[in-house]
Amino acid sequence: MARKKRLDVNEVLDRERAGYGLQEEQNIYQTAGYIRLSMEDSGKTDGYSLENQEKLVRDYIADQQDMRLYRLYIDNGATGTVFQRPAFDEMMQDMKDGKINCIVVKDLSRLGRNYLEAGNYLEQIFPFFRMRFISITDGYDSNSPDVTDESLIIPLKNIINEGYAKDISLKITTSFESRKKQGQFMGRYPVYGYLKDPANKNHLIVNPETCGIVKRIFQMRDSGMALGAIASQLNAEGIPSPARYLWIKGLSKEERHQDSYWDRINVKRLLTNKMYLGMLVYGKERSSFAKGIKRQRVPESEWKYVPNAHEAIIDQELFDSVQKKLEDAKQNFLNMTGINEDYRPENLFRGRIHCSDCGGAMKMSKFVNTRKDGSIDRYAVYECCRRKKLYALSCPQRSIRKAVVDKTVEEAIRFHIRTFLDTEQIIAKLNRSSKGRAAASDIQNHIREKQRRISKIERLSTGIYEDYREGILNEEEYLAIRSQYGEEKEGLLKEVDALMLAEREHEADYRSTGSLADIVRKYAEFPELNREIVEAFIADIRVHTDSHLAITFAFEDEFQRLIDMAEQRRRETV
Repeated sequence: MARKKRLDVNEVLDRERAGYGLQEEQNIYQTAGYIRLSMEDSGKTDGYSLENQEKLVRDYIADQQDMRLYRLYIDNGATGTVFQRPAFDEMMQDMKDGKINCIVVKDLSRLGRNYLEAGNYLEQIFPFFRMRFISITDGYDSNSPDVTDESLIIPLKNIINEGYAKDISLKITTSFESRKKQGQFMGRYPVYGYLKDPANKNHLIVNPETCGIVKRIFQMRDSGMALGAIASQLNAEGIPSPARYLWIKGLSKEERHQDSYWDRINVKRLLTNKMYLGMLVYGKERSSFAKGIKRQRVPESEWKYVPNAHEAIIDQELFDSVQKKLEDAKQNFLNMTGINEDYRPENLFRGRIHCSDCGGAMKMSKFVNTRKDGSIDRYAVYECCRRKKLYALSCPQRSIRKAVVDKTVEEAIRFHIRTFLDTEQIIAKLNRSSKGRAAASDIQNHIREKQRRISKIERLSTGIYEDYREGILNEEEYLAIRSQYGEEKEGLLKEVDALMLAEREHEADYRSTGSLADIVRKYAEFPELNREIVEAFIADIRVHTDSHLAITFAFEDEFQRLIDMAEQRRRETV
């Protein structure tokens, strides 16, 4: 019997895709319900409450036969103008981990009020992860057949949501500014030495537990005690630092506050705070979502003050005396060291040099000393930040001159580059040997052999479909054989890729490829060390007590692979 006409391969594939699509539609969606309530939404009675949102989302999911509620993700008091929210971040991680494949919200404003970010999630991120997204009251379902028409309206809704958020932001900012002008405290935590008045949370009252410590710190500095010495004394007596006090009292839940100690920074911050004079100090930072202004520090000269906003802990005379001593100490230090704006050594290792014990950053400090003969010695030193602040409460004392680090790292990078290039040449030389060429020829033969088998499998795969069409094979047999051919072909393709990589590595004029190879060739003859080269080659530097440096290079796996390849090639050609 003559064979029937073969179906076009693309037609077969289209039918198979359609079948898989139907199967996917029948699957149950692991659904996340996302609920968000911001401060500006609190108190509303139009469905924005957490309870109303939860009921709406739960009822909707329960009515859908193809959905199962995986869990609810709730951000309470989180603004919609940014997408860094605890529950939202957790939901995104579960999406990436494949735990959920559908998200349901009350409306688009719950997703976010920044239209560019919201649009990015709807048009890029969710489709990339094959995430179905449903906004109940907007009637939006990304799986809907008419989603293209609906999507034309979505950007407009997102713009409206952002406009609403900007309007609310402007109103809230104006309201806060007005209340601060009236002397009302709007901060999250009360200033150390004070409590929020139980009768009026925007008014501060003296804290009998800590106000005496504030007075003592001012008196210690007024008597000539250094900032570091004050911090050490308070720590030795077991007096909690301002941040740790908040954590102990349960006012702060931030874990970092649990291990906070007194140091020179928070002692100085306390001594220069005019809140202790009874003033309300505000305007230290500036930000406005409505005006597109990101959070930024404001110069002290532009800070704003409201006198007699609360009871003073420190009198003006003592406060002024302490400020004078702080300024005098600063000038004495500058005069003693000779530090000035003319000496500005570049911190080449910022963010990449750490203490080997605590893992904290090493800070670069500059010094300018005048010798007895009148000559000037300019140098910079890296010091452990934690040790510098906490003294004996931290790791062992250590410091290392910048010049030593510069020289050591530069020599290490140059050696790294030379070793890489020399190893490349060794591999190329071994590849050109008789045994090296024989190995390359053997690899090429293996590639051709496997490519022939792949071509044969492709022909056989087409043939078995005709056998299935003519009834020679039943459906079960056809699918089993097709699966077998598919698995074999996939394995062969992987083997060919590996062999082709091995073929390139056996080339007579071998040159390594990859990120490390690129930067080695770019900086092979660099004149002197600079920040760009450090960022390219160095991942981390650890400073030990004996000034020993442990350098971790970027792309170490790539470098080790080249070394291992040279050793393997040497064994092959022996």
